[in-house]
Amino acid sequence: MSPTIPYSLLLAVAGACLGMYLSTTEGSGETLSVKTASQDPVSSPSPRSGELISPFAPGTANQGNGLAASPQPPAAVYARNGRQVDLGGLTVQEYISKWNSLARAGDKDAAYNVYQAAAVCASNDEPAPAYDSAAELAQFLDQRKKLLALCAGVNSAQLQERLSFLSLAARAGKVEAQIDYFMEGPYGRDTDLAKSADDPVVQQWKTEAVTELKSAAGQGEPFALALLAQVYGAGELLPRDARLSLAYKVAEADARNSALSEEQLRRNAGAQMSDADFASALQTGKQIAAACCKKNRPSSQE
Repeated sequence: MSPTIPYSLLLAVAGACLGMYLSTTEGSGETLSVKTASQDPVSSPSPRSGELISPFAPGTANQGNGLAASPQPPAAVYARNGRQVDLGGLTVQEYISKWNSLARAGDKDAAYNVYQAAAVCASNDEPAPAYDSAAELAQFLDQRKKLLALCAGVNSAQLQERLSFLSLAARAGKVEAQIDYFMEGPYGRDTDLAKSADDPVVQQWKTEAVTELKSAAGQGEPFALALLAQVYGAGELLPRDARLSLAYKVAEADARNSALSEEQLRRNAGAQMSDADFASALQTGKQIAAACCKKNRPSSQE
């Protein structure tokens, strides 16, 4: 039987990869294609990556020149998926109301906006993480108190319905939504897929999540290609396929304009593969890259 990797661990790795992806693209001149609905870049790894982050970004230090500090913008707020959300000074309920009609009419951007806003409040009932000091825990609880105030009026039905809006945006081809559909899981919370293998909701989500990732990958999104490499390597959403896992790694590197030598690929991913399978994986990866990524890459004349 092929070994499998638990979905929760796969998400932890995915969250770490998201953080590394964003850190490597910042300042590199590469245009981020994983963005929030307000076009703010994700600046923190997902709270499902194993490191629970504060929903509010650290504040800016006051100027030490004896003058009154200039008014600072509101602290950034993060959704459950780790993306920064700009509520424009509104509460979550006000922001949802602003976009709700358009979202229900099928507008993919509005639907994703509603999803993102509701996702800000989706982890409020989760237990506090284990901090090393009482001061850190007190800071977290203080920030959660602010978040609860921001989420006032948002009910459990809206939190659950966010997944429907996410699905709408994903099916409409919004890349961020297609990735988040995978990251959220079948129920929008941590789920043991192995124990839920017979659950029809889980079975449907597995099929749809892979479909959405492949659609995002087809638009040249490097992170989607990386996630597919993990999915085929883990063997939980799909039967484990080391050859396809390596192929998507090759395509991801191409999408990032990052050259990986055959020696690196052999050492990192193809150590247990036959020469024929390794060569096939490289060829398949190049074909995937040619189909998804070349069209999104600026020409040398641009």
